[in-house]
Amino acid sequence: MERNEKYRAASWWITWEDLSWPNEDIADKFRYRADQSLASGINMAIIYGAHFRWDFMPLWMNLHDMIRFVADELHQRDILLFDHHSSVLTHRYSNQNEAQAMRLHNRHHLPFAPSRDIAAEWTYKGMKLNDWRMIDLITGKPVFLEQYTAEQFCMNNPDFQHAYREYVRLLLDETGIDGLMSDDGIFYSGWKSCGCEWCRKKFMDNYGHEVPPVRDTSFWGNYHNEAFKDWIEMRFSTTREFLEGVRSVTGKDFPLMTCCSDSVGSNLPGYGMSYQEFIKPCNHIMLEMCGNTPALNGSWQSNFPAQMLHLGIGHENNAPCLGLGYGFSEAAADFIWAFNKFLGSDTWFSTLKGRLGLRDSEMLSLKDDIELPVNGFNWEKNNPGIFDADTDSDVAVFFSRWSRDFYSMTEKDYAADYSETCFEMLRNNITFDVVTVIPEVSEYKVLLLSSASCLDDAEYSTLNKYLKSGGIVIASGPTGCYDKRANIAARPWLEQFGIICRIDEPERIAAFPPCSKQKDIIPACRSIFNGSNVEINEWIELSSGKGKLVWSPGRMQNLTIKLSTAERLRNFMPGEIPFPADTGWKFRIYRKGAVRIIHALAASFDLRCMDELEKARKINKGNNLIDSISKSKNISSAVSLELKWNCETVNFYAPLDGLRKKIPVKNGVLDITLDNEVYYFILEMVVK
Repeated sequence: MERNEKYRAASWWITWEDLSWPNEDIADKFRYRADQSLASGINMAIIYGAHFRWDFMPLWMNLHDMIRFVADELHQRDILLFDHHSSVLTHRYSNQNEAQAMRLHNRHHLPFAPSRDIAAEWTYKGMKLNDWRMIDLITGKPVFLEQYTAEQFCMNNPDFQHAYREYVRLLLDETGIDGLMSDDGIFYSGWKSCGCEWCRKKFMDNYGHEVPPVRDTSFWGNYHNEAFKDWIEMRFSTTREFLEGVRSVTGKDFPLMTCCSDSVGSNLPGYGMSYQEFIKPCNHIMLEMCGNTPALNGSWQSNFPAQMLHLGIGHENNAPCLGLGYGFSEAAADFIWAFNKFLGSDTWFSTLKGRLGLRDSEMLSLKDDIELPVNGFNWEKNNPGIFDADTDSDVAVFFSRWSRDFYSMTEKDYAADYSETCFEMLRNNITFDVVTVIPEVSEYKVLLLSSASCLDDAEYSTLNKYLKSGGIVIASGPTGCYDKRANIAARPWLEQFGIICRIDEPERIAAFPPCSKQKDIIPACRSIFNGSNVEINEWIELSSGKGKLVWSPGRMQNLTIKLSTAERLRNFMPGEIPFPADTGWKFRIYRKGAVRIIHALAASFDLRCMDELEKARKINKGNNLIDSISKSKNISSAVSLELKWNCETVNFYAPLDGLRKKIPVKNGVLDITLDNEVYYFILEMVVK
């Protein structure tokens, strides 16, 4: 494939039947599937199945030979193949009930797992695999993950690190894959792990601390304790360093990514999970959109803040971002593709049949992944220029990692304010990007900071530089009150403007697991400016150098501030298109030279499921079998846009409905009448 193409990816499932490889019937099946992939517009297949790769150690030779065959067939059709496997998880069961749970809930992994007795004897080059296991800090026993019927190897164990790097080298040598998604190298059990000797050694060697018993709440969950903050820092460094070890094997340019369903939440330090760390060794980004897309209530906005953060990290690091969405029908595949294109992301579509709790015979009516995304993928393949544009925006939302890592005990401390900012921009149809570093004014004229309580030294200085260079900072809630590690700043950032801001901190309750007993209270601001108290719904506007600071002590979780933020922002956006707010459509604007491209997606949907199969399921959680997605009845079929650009006609596309036409612009107004079936459309115009 052309490397400047966006990825159009689908899962390439390995089944129980495929494990009989080498097998000529299976070879024919793979050739047919490769042909189908080409016909569906797919340019990248991603291995799914044989997932807990260490469990397949006795079959590695045959498995790798099979992957090599698949890679060769796909390469003949100009399609890439990425492998995707769990680096650290291993299925383990003690009895038939656990074996049944393993195969019922995780059948898609192909849980080919040894019993505990046999696993205890498994070795790799003289090393016992069981010696690599994570240890539960509470019980002192190996960590057990009930949701996967699995144990986990520790990323800090040097024997395991060496063994996994050797495996990756073997995989690359024997398969000819074009990229790797190395999964699960996080602390999957959260704060319960890890208490192994190597984690304890690393904490002592690198930070000078013993790992205390979990009853010691002077350490555990004590966000005033610098040693506990070191523990948090070590978790993130561990997950990054593990991937750096993988990168040392692949070489610097080989496509590498890992799984990640969120980089926003306050719970992520417990897992050591953030693509802000992963991107240092990785050069591809993915976001797993867990659950239904859209949700059964017809909404699709819940993952939007995390998706915008991952897209922002991708933009800052020149890395492609794949949105992984799950479904079982053409309707689901169509929507997941349209949603990713609206966002500006590449697409990975996958089924997840192994979590449905259906018999194999009951799933025969469900199509293979590669047959489902044909509509969107082929349209994109035939119209590539539409999707290689950049967002057309002067607005950026800042994500404050330090406020999340070292300050937040609940979502209300920081993450909720960041998310509400993204939701409010979406509600008002303001195209924006997310940034994790303070940008240059030449990149974005307006920067939004929402409850960025913690700023490091570099952020402090570059924020001042941004203002002095002419940037507009719209900030709300506590801003720069603390340093990177959530200690009171030597000089809080707002004080240079004559603003005294203090946070009414709730009691911070130390506990194990950390944060488990913390009260869910929004820390409010108290502020004084020019000797007077500042009300939470009041805005202060000050000049700084060539720029302006617009600040309020109110937080985005406060309805008044949330609703007035977009109003303040619009004062600095004279060229904004006044998208209508009452039509039920969401818009994002992209730019490619003189060309402007507007993507429009309905805000809500009506869904229908495959009722008979839903009734037959033995598992009710997880993805539903959605087979019909249509825009809600309250979504208008008539849209009128007042364009701010000089153009005579607009190219209109409804990719999923096979529609394209030219629409005249009359007196700067574009009137669009839509068929009832259209829920996603694109406008393309050349600005004179």
